[in-house]
Amino acid sequence: MAAVMHQPTDDHSGIATTTHDPVAEFTTWRDGLVANSAFRCEPMPLSASQQWSLRDGAVRHRTGGFFSLVGLRVTARRPELGGEQLIILQPETAINGFLLRAHPEGGQLLFQGRVEPGNAGVLQLAPTVQSTEANYKRLHGGKATACLSWFGPTGNGRIVYDELQSEEGTRYYGKYNRNVVVDVGTRAVECPSTFRWYGIDALRRFAVTSNVLNTDSRSVLAGLDWSLLAPGGVPFAGAAPGSFRAALLASHHAPEGCDAHTDAELLAWLTRLRVRVSPRHHVLPLSELTNWEIGDGEIRERSREHGFRARHFQVHALGREVEDWDQPLIDSDGIGSMILVAQQRDGVLRFLAKASHEIGFLEGVQCGASVTIAPGERPSEDPVERQLLDSIESGRAVVRMGCRQSEEGGRFFHDENDYAVVELDPGVELPDAPFYRWLSLAQVHRLVRVPGFFSMEFRGVLALLLAEL
Repeated sequence: MAAVMHQPTDDHSGIATTTHDPVAEFTTWRDGLVANSAFRCEPMPLSASQQWSLRDGAVRHRTGGFFSLVGLRVTARRPELGGEQLIILQPETAINGFLLRAHPEGGQLLFQGRVEPGNAGVLQLAPTVQSTEANYKRLHGGKATACLSWFGPTGNGRIVYDELQSEEGTRYYGKYNRNVVVDVGTRAVECPSTFRWYGIDALRRFAVTSNVLNTDSRSVLAGLDWSLLAPGGVPFAGAAPGSFRAALLASHHAPEGCDAHTDAELLAWLTRLRVRVSPRHHVLPLSELTNWEIGDGEIRERSREHGFRARHFQVHALGREVEDWDQPLIDSDGIGSMILVAQQRDGVLRFLAKASHEIGFLEGVQCGASVTIAPGERPSEDPVERQLLDSIESGRAVVRMGCRQSEEGGRFFHDENDYAVVELDPGVELPDAPFYRWLSLAQVHRLVRVPGFFSMEFRGVLALLLAEL
């Protein structure tokens, strides 16, 4: 699948072009910043750290802030959905915030070129502020977080998006972030040289270029009202008749009356599934995990069922709030796949969401992409998933857009997934299944603002559609 996912097949007809290449410009800029940072990231034993240690059954920072590695055991009404594993515990809510300003060709967002130890390519484009509470309260003793004041109670901008959204439930326990966008109007913004404003011409390219927009950027962009970015305020305008972009335009403007299920029905459906799971979470000392081994070099699962381990790293990066530090990172096996399937149904392009259980979801269930295969895991025996994968392999589906993306580099070490939007042949009929629902793009954009309705992976793959905006 990985080789297929990298090749968008649509020609993006109707998208305005520019005389410069934003990806080439970003690459040159990134390479210079990485060189200036003198970046190094090397494994080290946990026992050599003066900042982190294994105590009270968890790997913790000396301040008690940032995050911890703990054990998690879940029991559920459906026993097969229970289990236990190593997981990241980070109860504080991080800020993932963009500053937005108007531009004659559409809105522009202020990105930071952010060096993270686990990023593929070292530096990726992050939101204006991407900061945990421990960071912006400067528990690390380093420099202040740039542009933070815009997102506080005394900020001078206009909030246009502000919601709590979840992190990966396979790696985090109950983690939510504040995804927020602030319109600065005509006010000047002071920021370091590692920050840049980008508009829709660049975002179209970045959305389908591997390892440019980081995971938190994609998550925020998925929930933002896209009319704030689109030229003239109309997403997908000017599409050539019969193109995939034209289908997106129609789906984006689909009236609520054409939906197979109302928003209220979908919320009730998800609630019923959550009640069926009714998870009970128990945080455990790492030593009580029956299938995990704690070593000085790594914490690993004996059977490798979940396909990841935790390792400790020493990091050096000039220009960060702290330029030398060490920390644990989750290191996953292999490449995952996140596939969002679309199909023309009753004259409207609709997207297939799957209600998925992940051990770290407080609610037990959120809606993920049509196919979600975490790094190190194998495709499931779900008949719908098997048929979708078979249809892609047999040519009964068109890969409209895709790229490879490493997950948040502050917690994961080169943890990569192939993201793709795939259009299924209208003649392919899928088995009836209680965990799947078809949604128009208009309905997706209404529900993506509901905290916990869509998973982090769904939002990540949804952001690919910016390539057609």
